[in-house]
Amino acid sequence: MNRALALLFASVWLLPTAAAEVVIVQPSEPSAALAIPFSIAVVAALLLWRWFVPRQLASLQVAFEIDDNLYEVHRISKTVAEARELLGERTVSKGVILYMMGMTGILLLIAELMFDPQTFYQPNLFLIAILVGIPIFFSPWETLNAQLIGVGKANVKVGIVSRLGRLTTLPLLIAALIATVFLGLQLEGTVTPEWIAISMLVFMGPTIIAYGRIMGASWNVLLLNKWRSFRGQTTAIDPERPAFINRLVAVVLVLFLFTMPLTALNGIVTVIYVVTVDPPNTESMLNYGGIIGYSIYTNIDVIMEIVGQLEALKSLPQVLSLYLSLNVAIVGLAFIFELTRNLLLGGQSFGGTFGVQLAPPRDIRSEVDVRGKLVAFCFAGFSGYTVLLLLLVCYKEFGDVMPYTEWLNQQQFDEEMRLLTTWMFIAVGQAIFMLTWLASISQFGRLRGLRFDIDPDRRRDGAVMLTEGNSLRMMIDKAAQNDDIDLLRRLQNAEFTDDEALIRHEKARARMWELSLRGLWPQASEEAKKVLAQSGGDDDESRLLLAVSYLASRRLDAAREALYGLEQPEGYDEPELISFLCEWLDPWHGRVDEDDIWDWENNSTIDHLQDMMKMLEYWDPNPDTMNRHEDRLSRIGRISRVALLRAQRRHKEALEMALDCVRSDPTGVRPRIAVALCLLDQGRWHESRTVLDELNTSDPTDPRVKGLMALMGHHPDMEEFEVSMAMDPRSKGRNYLDEAPINPMAGALIRGGLDEALTANALIVAHEAVRRVVGPGHKISALTYLVHLGLVLPFWGMGAAYLATLRGTTVGIGAAVAFGGLHLMYIRLLKQQRHVVKQRDQRMMIELGRRLKRKKAVPTEGNTPVGTHLILTGLLVTVNGVVLDIGLPAWLAARNEPIAERSIQ
Repeated sequence: MNRALALLFASVWLLPTAAAEVVIVQPSEPSAALAIPFSIAVVAALLLWRWFVPRQLASLQVAFEIDDNLYEVHRISKTVAEARELLGERTVSKGVILYMMGMTGILLLIAELMFDPQTFYQPNLFLIAILVGIPIFFSPWETLNAQLIGVGKANVKVGIVSRLGRLTTLPLLIAALIATVFLGLQLEGTVTPEWIAISMLVFMGPTIIAYGRIMGASWNVLLLNKWRSFRGQTTAIDPERPAFINRLVAVVLVLFLFTMPLTALNGIVTVIYVVTVDPPNTESMLNYGGIIGYSIYTNIDVIMEIVGQLEALKSLPQVLSLYLSLNVAIVGLAFIFELTRNLLLGGQSFGGTFGVQLAPPRDIRSEVDVRGKLVAFCFAGFSGYTVLLLLLVCYKEFGDVMPYTEWLNQQQFDEEMRLLTTWMFIAVGQAIFMLTWLASISQFGRLRGLRFDIDPDRRRDGAVMLTEGNSLRMMIDKAAQNDDIDLLRRLQNAEFTDDEALIRHEKARARMWELSLRGLWPQASEEAKKVLAQSGGDDDESRLLLAVSYLASRRLDAAREALYGLEQPEGYDEPELISFLCEWLDPWHGRVDEDDIWDWENNSTIDHLQDMMKMLEYWDPNPDTMNRHEDRLSRIGRISRVALLRAQRRHKEALEMALDCVRSDPTGVRPRIAVALCLLDQGRWHESRTVLDELNTSDPTDPRVKGLMALMGHHPDMEEFEVSMAMDPRSKGRNYLDEAPINPMAGALIRGGLDEALTANALIVAHEAVRRVVGPGHKISALTYLVHLGLVLPFWGMGAAYLATLRGTTVGIGAAVAFGGLHLMYIRLLKQQRHVVKQRDQRMMIELGRRLKRKKAVPTEGNTPVGTHLILTGLLVTVNGVVLDIGLPAWLAARNEPIAERSIQ
């Protein structure tokens, strides 16, 4: 060991040594040699950017759950070219710039030390300060925004409100920094180094918290995967079989990860002990690794001898240069990119608790923008923090060869204070790590039982062929287009012999279509995201379905975003039609009006829209709009009229229309259910039972058939939504609204849910509104005008007059103007709230619901025919030929001309 140390000393002393004092060359003394370090740093930074960074990002992966304890692991980037393409995304640029600034600043410091250790060129030092200062300044801002807002599409609201929200966090951070300084000034009477360190710690707090949360929640995944890599196994993090060097690195990382909790505990206890007790050997304790390191150092003579010999190396600039170079390699490359790989993988979501989950893994897989924002977060959020820690450690360990050390000592920021500051920064991050680690360690056993299907994309080329020769995809598409939920369910449960990943993908598509046809839009949206992720984001069908699900949930901005950029080949009108309906659903801010309808000649979707708008005008189930299409969309629309005719007790017309629908589609489930319900209304029980037996034979697993069977006395399967709605619609209350946002029965039959029912489908109140002669339009009651004009405004006037008698006429006039202005602002706010499109607590729907209650035009179990929820639909739209229901909100009546209620018959 002594011989090795002697060789190390000899190699170091052969290099040029530094003078006893660091010299800073002023700009007034330029020379060509002083520009060499800058040139070296620029060349090294270019190599870092063009060669190192893309190679580190060439094996990014993401894992997302597609079944119980089963995760698919998809490759995001496989080659250097794909990594460069990711780095070229617009959303990545800000983070990359901050990262490269920090690394360039450190490289310039290395070049200064390597080229001429005893002198520093002052312009270079200023440039270093700018290059590392800007990332340090923006690092906590980026991490705070990401933790509060996220980077996923679902987390970020488009618009000025979101931008203002991001801008307010920076003043908050600066205010927290200034407040901490003033607190120290108030307590100590002067700005002490301790309070400067605490202020820096507060400012960098969001980054430190994010670091601790990420590492604590990722510990399980990293330890387990690196251990498997050491054993030569492929893992979710390392999909390629590891070579010898990789296995050697893996065992080092395993040892490092295994000791992390002990190291964190040592750091936390050391800082608490030093701050509270202030022992006389504080500097030595902090200098030799805290309580554990100092105990070992003082009790083992050999280690004391080795450390004493190494102490002499700290004054050599070559050692500092080597240390910085290693840190650029380890911290600047390994840490940042390991963090990026782990965040993209989504390991915190399945391997830990309380981590920083910035975006759902499915969005990371399917959305390029989300991936770009997440990579930018890693670069921008942690480059500043790592550079700051690196500089603190340099001044702590190598203060003798760093510039401006003497000035820091004069400001009482001596070596002991620098040691304590560094330990405080590290200890806070370790405290957050320990809390997250303790919460996540219980997931380790579950993590060992998870199964990972690595890179299934390679096996998804081709189609699954059935014994009859038809492909599974074609059969699923045909079943969805024919509204055959029974077949979709049977295909999900069938066994196939092809590749598991391909079968899993097709079964997910079948599940997606099933939920969409049933109107269970939140679940359908999740399945569509799953299918989109499995397809790598290249699936317009799933994107269209996502847009329709957002329309059904009245999230129009999200629908517009989902539709943005979809390809629209010649003759493919579905994206444009969905976009038209998205604008039509907002009668106040939508960019379409009645004139735009005429651009769509002889289109069943638009003609059906006109029918529904006519029905919404007079509650008439038979509008005279000459819509004579014979496609599936029009047939489903006519079945919805059967529901209205039943509710208005026009049973003969309802049965005739239902039979006509059966003649058009003899094997359809929906028309036969309508016929069975109409026969029940007329008391023709046995004939209805005959229809039910046919349905039970042909489509036994269809939940709508199960719902009809429950209504007719069969044993109910309460796990099915349609059955539970038929038998006990109040059992889950508002949970039904969450499951099926377009099913109006879910809101109509629970207390306080009438406004949600009107938002889902206004036709649910049509029969009672006709009976009570109540129109669908919004009207402000005479009582409201009376309260505002006859009570509130006179009250403001009396208050202003009273103030005038006390404070003078000027004050009274000012108060009158202020009171009146505030009241007008309140009225305007109410009007704006009526024009906000949302699913829950929409102001206009609340007021319309109150008017219906006053007129006693409210649907109940007693006045609404059984099974209405099985056949009632609203606006219809198609995706890949599959007819889907998005409901009919009552606020669309604002697009109709106002009518006199007495004309309703």
